[in-house]
Amino acid sequence: MARRSRIEMDSEDTELNMTPMLDVVFILLIFFIVTSVFVKTPGIDPSRPEAKQAQAWSPGILIAVNADDEVWIDKQPYSINEIRPIILAIRDENPKADAIIIGDKNAHVGTVMAVQNLLTELSITTRISTE
Repeated sequence: MARRSRIEMDSEDTELNMTPMLDVVFILLIFFIVTSVFVKTPGIDPSRPEAKQAQAWSPGILIAVNADDEVWIDKQPYSINEIRPIILAIRDENPKADAIIIGDKNAHVGTVMAVQNLLTELSITTRISTE
């Protein structure tokens, strides 16, 4: 019985098994995809009112109201009556998400308050954005 030592081994006989490393990479990729939070932009940038005090806040739900009383969510305009199922779908994706309403300074206060009341009714913490 002939034994071959490591030194006598041909280079053609050696292989590097990459399967365990690829498994770890895919598991890490899946972990980061599942745990990431995607912020959806409203689609417009309204002219916001000014405030005397400012506090930084990073919400998961962004809602914009323009001067024409259109409610923008995820780059799509909606009327006030159409936003409930959209907000419910966003809340189902991220149950712990907070919301911020970016209201144009020329928007009707009633529209902004209606959006805020809807978010409060759905138990979503809400703030109004200012400059």
